[in-house]
Amino acid sequence: MAAKQIEGATPGRMQRIGTSILSHFRPATPLYSLGFGIAGGIVLSGFVYGYRTLGVLFFDHEYYKLQSRKRYYEKQLLFMREQEETANAHYMSSLAAEYDPVATRMPFKPLEAKYRF
Repeated sequence: MAAKQIEGATPGRMQRIGTSILSHFRPATPLYSLGFGIAGGIVLSGFVYGYRTLGVLFFDHEYYKLQSRKRYYEKQLLFMREQEETANAHYMSSLAAEYDPVATRMPFKPLEAKYRF
């Protein structure tokens, strides 16, 4: 039963604090405006968070663009490595064509076996 219904009863301390807070929580009061702003901000930020989450989940194609670029870069890198290997092989073959094992022996000595092909 409420304190008003009991004859001669006085409201308790918690009830007085609650009543004083609620008396300040009416439209066109600072406490009401602050509470309304906080509640509106929470709701609005929830909408923004949900919108961004859905945007990333369903409409973010940047990941696919980056993956495609990475695959293209890998292909280019492999191609350039093959070109380097081919160029090095041609260079080594040109050096081998000019290789003269007799020029590696000491003067007036026989050619050592490690210098022969």
